[in-house]
Amino acid sequence: MELLRIAFLVAVSALVGLSSSAPAGAQGLKDNLTAPESNWTGFYLGAGGGLNSLVSEVDAKPGSAVSSDPGAAGASASFDGLGASGGFGTLVIGGDYQLHPRVVIGAFGEYDFEDLGSEATLNIPGNSLSAHADINVNGKASAGARIGYLASPGTLLYVSAGYSRVSLSDLKLAVVGSEPDISATINVPSLSGVFIGAGAETMLTERISLRGEFRYTDFGSGPVRLPTIDGTNLNDFVSARLAPTMQEGRASLNYRF
Repeated sequence: MELLRIAFLVAVSALVGLSSSAPAGAQGLKDNLTAPESNWTGFYLGAGGGLNSLVSEVDAKPGSAVSSDPGAAGASASFDGLGASGGFGTLVIGGDYQLHPRVVIGAFGEYDFEDLGSEATLNIPGNSLSAHADINVNGKASAGARIGYLASPGTLLYVSAGYSRVSLSDLKLAVVGSEPDISATINVPSLSGVFIGAGAETMLTERISLRGEFRYTDFGSGPVRLPTIDGTNLNDFVSARLAPTMQEGRASLNYRF
């Protein structure tokens, strides 16, 4: 969110600067509407990193095996416990096309090397049972597009949108207080979702640019498939769904061809 505030302030400052330096009269208005020459058309490669935060809401209800019990069938649990913050490194490839002296469109692809782990412990009031779960993010691939406005020949303010796919480790689950205690490793499929973002990019030299962006990704909601232990299918007793979201601040240094 801090990057989004910075991008907004950059935009306001640029607009104020343009209006305060405008010549008087109709010629001044004409000069302001026509940006100085710049060329953002071309391909680029970049590398960088950032910080992100993953929050996973977990909803659980009794499964079909306990639906005959009115008390159990009406029970449910929901918590946002599986959350963590961490850093990542990123590689970027993309291309831009300058449609107009002040308008740029582009497409890009990214791969993030994540250092992000998440764990949670759930204690059940009035019961001796407690559960602990942990999971790690291995990497994230994204593809997206952006459209931007040139506040100056070398500074682009833009919004972006696209698709991300996250690779996760197996979910390790331990339930203590039962007889016997339960320990299981649950395979978690890759998660896919859509993102929106806002940022700014500025030319440091003719070939090198610096970009910063805030991004929000929603991976939707999907079922968690629990394992079968000692012949007992845990999905018959617990129906669980996972709804993860991610927020990130990212920056990259890009070389333009």
